[in-house]
Amino acid sequence: MKQDDRHYEEWLAEIRGKQPVMSNPDELTANILQRVARTSFRRRKKKKLLVAGWLSGIAAGLLLCLLVGETLFTPVPCDVRSMEGYRLQENNAYSLPEGWEKMRFSEKSDYLSRQYMQLRKLRKSRVMELTKKTY
Repeated sequence: MKQDDRHYEEWLAEIRGKQPVMSNPDELTANILQRVARTSFRRRKKKKLLVAGWLSGIAAGLLLCLLVGETLFTPVPCDVRSMEGYRLQENNAYSLPEGWEKMRFSEKSDYLSRQYMQLRKLRKSRVMELTKKTY
């Protein structure tokens, strides 16, 4: 065992003492340069992917904001008709019409939409009156 260890140590010292012999240094240099060029290409590719990721994240955020805006501020059709029985009264703004329970869902929806539009117009006219008085 001691003899094997000694032979191993001699062999190891001999290997450590020798310098590597290069058979084709130009080919080795070209190979190293190719690999370096590939790693810099990968870095550029990673940067492009990172920039693309940021841009797609920003676009997704903007689309989400637009979706929320469209959901919160829904457009109301222009042809909203006002019916005599469903007019909004200032002092009685939150009362339901007669026969509310018997109304169909679409009729209820139309009624509430008209009430909302009338209330919105009333508020807009009040704001306009206040702004005209102040200026």
